[in-house]
Amino acid sequence: MTTSNYPRPDRAAADVTKAYDEYAQPHDDAEVSDHYYQHGADTHAGYGYEHAADCSCDSHGETDTEAAGVDLGGSDTEGERKSPVTRRRFIQGLAAAGTLGYGVVRGARPVEQNAIESQVASQSAATPGALSADPASPELVATVPTADSNLQGVSPLDDLITAAPVDQRVLVLIELQGGNDGLSTVVPYGVGAYYDQRPNLAIAGEEVLAIDNQVGLSPDLARIHQRQLATVEGVGPVDGVLSHFEMVERWELGDMRGLGGQRAGFLARLTDQLDIGGAVTGLSVAGHTPRFNASQSSTLSLSNLNQLRVLTNDDWIFPRYRSAVRSFGGGPLSTVITDSWTKLFNVGDSINSDIDKVDNESQMIKEGAQLGRQLAMAAELVKADVGVRVIHATFGGFDTHSGHRGRHANLMSRFDAAVDGFLQEIDNAGMSDRVLVVTTSEFGRRVSENGGGLDHGAASSMLMVGPVTPGRNGDPSPLGDLDGNGNLRTTIPFDRYLATLSQEWLGVEAASILPEAPTPFTIF
Repeated sequence: MTTSNYPRPDRAAADVTKAYDEYAQPHDDAEVSDHYYQHGADTHAGYGYEHAADCSCDSHGETDTEAAGVDLGGSDTEGERKSPVTRRRFIQGLAAAGTLGYGVVRGARPVEQNAIESQVASQSAATPGALSADPASPELVATVPTADSNLQGVSPLDDLITAAPVDQRVLVLIELQGGNDGLSTVVPYGVGAYYDQRPNLAIAGEEVLAIDNQVGLSPDLARIHQRQLATVEGVGPVDGVLSHFEMVERWELGDMRGLGGQRAGFLARLTDQLDIGGAVTGLSVAGHTPRFNASQSSTLSLSNLNQLRVLTNDDWIFPRYRSAVRSFGGGPLSTVITDSWTKLFNVGDSINSDIDKVDNESQMIKEGAQLGRQLAMAAELVKADVGVRVIHATFGGFDTHSGHRGRHANLMSRFDAAVDGFLQEIDNAGMSDRVLVVTTSEFGRRVSENGGGLDHGAASSMLMVGPVTPGRNGDPSPLGDLDGNGNLRTTIPFDRYLATLSQEWLGVEAASILPEAPTPFTIF
């Protein structure tokens, strides 16, 4: 089951199949790209799939109630209310409002493992050494620490939180859209080459929040620097493809080389493995999320908390609405809809009836902005303890071709406020040992600056905040041994990072959901 802003009610088809098929197809890249770049990353969450509440563009037509599929055509006549709920209108309304879950009805195509392995072998033979970097010079080896075994810095915390049992853990994955610069996030202030390459954009060593004597966090990440935080350095693509849309799709699919073979995304396959029949196993708080099309588990997508009013509101129409849905019968599609929405209503029974009343003065919302609003939804569903194991959020604006210094600092400050505010909510609920927040981004930025900005790069650094051993992980990419385009070499293929999240944090064997069966690294 899913809720989305696409398609719009005025695009409703004559029958549910047509409307549903229209909804299930994501918008093409041209439409998405035009809308995204027309308004800018600060206005929209990213790539057109979800719109920020403060956007004034013409693409926002329906109200929150319509988006949730509530207003299905009822009217008041001479003071008498007529119920809008009929089976035909209800199903059409859900399809038009984008609330039908294509992950429930449309199963994911199984991975043909033999075909994938054959493709991997042939491509590897054609591009030898794609996963390896040339050895660093002796000077670099002496200057930049390696991390084949986990590099551990000195934790500023006196008492470390130990992770809960695997079957209680929750993964919150925040996608930093646009290509986050790892060198401005995990700053190599102890390496002279960093300052040589970025005379204007480098962060001064005295400003960096040190992790050890080589690297530290951006000065705008002061809150999470005080938490249990680990870095994973050298994560990225392996074949030099630096297209936003191509790399976003590869990350979503967990497909390192873009070979195809999966229809369901990595998070969908992960959610299916974790499913034990809970009301909601996978949650997207970023609106419609391509590739989160689980084949058996229940997933929920939200754009804002108001969409949950249909589950908790006690005004006259809402109880009738829920009762009508539960009584539906008939054909296979009606049965699926009824079962899906019954599960969703069970979620409503478990959450606070004031869930849609956002505290706009909270740190998470006031300072965390778009990401804070998403994580506010995530916090409520985690605290409701309805079975959520995987959460996906997005945060756009990281394509910093110009104005990098100020823009990236602002993004880091918002990220810091949103994540720390979210974890404060989790702390207050006594669930600190269960929730891990991690980042992904399609690629990093180029090492050398280009005026006031940075071009697309390769390897980047990821963050983990929660019950993790603090310090450095991965294998830092030497700044003196760049690839032919002047980018950091990837030392940790991104599917190995995903494998670590899957297997080491959630206990799902990487080979069961990732086509190249990457080996995770020990971090927890």
